[in-house]
Amino acid sequence: MSSTSFDATDSAATSIDDEDLAQLEAARRLVIQYLNEALATERALVTTLRAHIGMTPVSEYRTVLERHLGETQEQSNAIERRLGELGAGGSLLATGTGFAQTLVGQGLALSKGPVDLLRGKSGEEKLLKNAKDECATEALEIATYEAIEALARAVGDSKTEALARRHREEEERMLGDLRRLIPILTRDAVRALAAGHSTYDAGSTGAAEVLRRARAIATDVTRR
Repeated sequence: MSSTSFDATDSAATSIDDEDLAQLEAARRLVIQYLNEALATERALVTTLRAHIGMTPVSEYRTVLERHLGETQEQSNAIERRLGELGAGGSLLATGTGFAQTLVGQGLALSKGPVDLLRGKSGEEKLLKNAKDECATEALEIATYEAIEALARAVGDSKTEALARRHREEEERMLGDLRRLIPILTRDAVRALAAGHSTYDAGSTGAAEVLRRARAIATDVTRR
């Protein structure tokens, strides 16, 4: 029995008939739908990352989170701009599906901070659980952008294809960084739980730093 190989790149490279207006409009709507799905995920992730940064002391892990927060915010902006260029107004209100996905995604993210603060027996274990969740989110985003990249290639949308490729590469770098840090975070959690050697410094978390800055600003204003 002969075997048939499947080349995803060749398959996705087959473009639609760009002289068929119905195909062009259907392709545009599909690209907009996929971009809205990505935008919903990015907007929800911004909230989640901010919550996780607030729980994380100064460390390489927090540096990675802060870098990716900036990337995620820029990814959201880039998707909004592309949606505007495609005639979707750069808003999830352009499609009911996208809007509903955003409400669900942001609702889950808004509840995530308080929940994450309660889980785990130590600060170190909370960070480990956060990092594991972030790995799952990054894998989902990679798959999302791979789908958008393939879709855009299939319909001849080179600009959306380039955007998806750029975002996918950033997500892959973030996932790689998280996987490199997981053993370190696990080691810290084990030391805290099994040996009682905690390295978690609540005074140097993102939330503590924000509070100190707010107090400093308030003091300065009062003096003036």
